[in-house]
Amino acid sequence: MVQAIKRDEVYIEPEGIYVETHQPERRSRKPPLLLVHGALTGSWLWSSFAAFMAERGWEAHAMNFRGHYTSDLADLSTVSMADYASDIGVAVRQIGRPPVIVGWGIGALAGLLYAERHPVLGLVLLAPSPPADALPRRPVEHELRSVPPIYDAEWWGWIAPADKLRELMPDMDDADLGKMQEMLRGARESGSARRERMRGVQLDASRIGIPVLVIGAGQDDVVHPSEARRTADVLGATYEYFPAASHFGLVMGSETWPQVAGSVLGWLEERRHAMLAAATSAGPVAASTGSASAAPRSPVAR
Repeated sequence: MVQAIKRDEVYIEPEGIYVETHQPERRSRKPPLLLVHGALTGSWLWSSFAAFMAERGWEAHAMNFRGHYTSDLADLSTVSMADYASDIGVAVRQIGRPPVIVGWGIGALAGLLYAERHPVLGLVLLAPSPPADALPRRPVEHELRSVPPIYDAEWWGWIAPADKLRELMPDMDDADLGKMQEMLRGARESGSARRERMRGVQLDASRIGIPVLVIGAGQDDVVHPSEARRTADVLGATYEYFPAASHFGLVMGSETWPQVAGSVLGWLEERRHAMLAAATSAGPVAASTGSASAAPRSPVAR
C-alpha cells in the first residue's frame, strides 16, 4: 500500500555532512535505508527512488559525501575511499541504528568498506565500483597519470551534446538528461580516490556476513555488467541484471528506475524480518566521543 510521506533534512556537525530524508508519515518498524550516491553526484540523484521507498514504508536517508552537493567543501585532491566510508559512518551515527546501505557506483564501494568494519543490516550495490578482487585488470602508469587531482563531469564525459548522451543512456529521456546535466554542472570529484579504485581497493569479503544484492546494468559504460557480476561472486551475493539500464538510468532513468526500485523493494521485503532480528541484537549505533551534533532544517511536507 502506498503511504503519505514527509521530507526532512539535516546538516550534521562538526563534519558538515548533509542528509535528506524521505519517511512514511506513519512510523514504520522496517529497517532504515541509507542511500549513498556515486561520483560527482549527491542526494539529488535519489529523489524519486527515496520517495518510492518511503511510500512503501521504508525510511530513506540520502547522504552527501564531503565536498559534494550540499555537504561542506573539502580538498578533494586528497580525499580517499576511506574518507568516503567515514562519511557514511557520520550519517549512520545520525540515523542512530544500523541501516541497509543502498549504494551506487563509488558509493557502493564506500558502503562495502564501511560494512567491513561496522554493523550493517544489508547491502544493495547498484553498478558498484569493483573492489580489487573483482577488477578485470590493473591500470598502466600513463592511465593513472591521466587522472587530474580533481575532475569534473565534462572530463568524465557526462556533460556532452544531447545526442551523444542519448546514445550512451538510451533509458534516460530528455527530462532525465536535462536534470542530470543541470545538477552535474560545477560538481567536482576526487582524482586520488579514482586512482585508488583503479589500482584496486582491498576488501576482506569474509568480514561481510550480511545479505547483499548486486545489480548490473547492460548499457553501463562506467561499470561493465561483467564487473558487477564479479563483485557479486566475490561477495557471494545475489545478482540481478537489467539489460536495458544505463549507469544513471538505474537510479534516475524514467524508463528503468521504477523496475530497479521494485526489484530492490522485493528483495528487502523478503529479508526484513531477519534484518529486524539482527538489528535487535546489534543495538543502537554508539555516538561519537566528539562534540558532533545535528542541526535540523525545517521539514517539508510531501
